[in-house]
Amino acid sequence: YNTIGNIFPLLLQRRGEKMKKVCDAMKKSVLFWDIKEEDLERVISCFDVKLSRYDRDEFVIHQGERAKGVGLVVSGQLHIIREDFLGNREILTEVGAGDIFDEVYAVLADEYQSIAVVAVQPTEAAFFSIDKMLTTCSSNCTFHNIIIKNMLRVMAQKNLMLTRKMAHLSRKSIREKLVSYLSDESSRQGKREIKIPFNRQQLADYLSVERSALSRELSKMKEEGLIEFYKNQFVLYHV
Repeated sequence: YNTIGNIFPLLLQRRGEKMKKVCDAMKKSVLFWDIKEEDLERVISCFDVKLSRYDRDEFVIHQGERAKGVGLVVSGQLHIIREDFLGNREILTEVGAGDIFDEVYAVLADEYQSIAVVAVQPTEAAFFSIDKMLTTCSSNCTFHNIIIKNMLRVMAQKNLMLTRKMAHLSRKSIREKLVSYLSDESSRQGKREIKIPFNRQQLADYLSVERSALSRELSKMKEEGLIEFYKNQFVLYHV
């Protein structure tokens, strides 16, 4: 009895710590805008939320799998990728704490994943049941309608993000792709000294170019006085 008595409070403490982590991430997410802070724990309980941990380079979701639910990055960073059977990888986008992922495949439950999700660093992700999210429960929780409205906003933002990427990839040369991407990041961040979320290989994967060719073009642009860079930090002079 003493052993059980000692373990039970510890389990409650750990559950409370996990709950707080998920709630903190939810506060950053567009999906949970306009939901009262005191209702966030009720959302977690109502939507059957499951929290999982992933190591660096570990796959959260593999291509061909069924969706686990609507994903929320609690901590860390993930890349949404697509790989062909030869192992060539394309980075579609990156998501960090407070970002939602895999919501489209969660809604389209019969569709197999044409994308994969991989951890860039040690990451925690929570998954929300889409069935319970889109169906009003017996308790008549007021936040269901709010979340459905917010889900449309999330999907619209993702569509805009993919449209922007298509604009970068439609450029013919590596330089044009770089200028398009860096200009967009400069506008989004509101300054010419920017930090991008990719290393060289990841940037090459995102722009669908060879890493060596990308590095050569970056060096040429630096020599021409167009940019300065150190790792993933850039200064744009004439973009």
